Amino acid sequence: MAENLRTEYGFRLNAPGYITPAEAKVWFEDLRAKVAVKRGRPFGLMVDIRSQKANPPETQEIIKNAMAWLRQNGMVRSAVVLDSTVARLMMVRMAKQSGVYEWERYIDASKDTDWEHKAIDWITNATEPSKEEDAAA
Repeated sequence: MAENLRTEYGFRLNAPGYITPAEAKVWFEDLRAKVAVKRGRPFGLMVDIRSQKANPPETQEIIKNAMAWLRQNGMVRSAVVLDSTVARLMMVRMAKQSGVYEWERYIDASKDTDWEHKAIDWITNATEPSKEEDAAA
């Protein structure tokens, strides 16, 4: 089950495994409530989807809507931590469709042990995670 945590830079979303449409709806409702407290103030987001499986189209649609909503409600930058090429391709496609691609970076935790530091550095300082990751996009 996906969970939303408040952090010093904004929010961290942990979403391992397979997410059903019903679980995605509950997750998005919780996220909306947490983000509403910010009242439009800027925030960053780390999305940890290591070990996530391919989700059904209905779940992907909810995630795409959430991505666009987050950007419209104060998200400045996001870092997506993943561990598979399939997850990366899925997230890049959804980011482009939702209009957040420009503000999102992807870090493969299976290839980079310093993934958490790089993700937070992107979120808080706009420091590019690595040229290698950019080239793979």
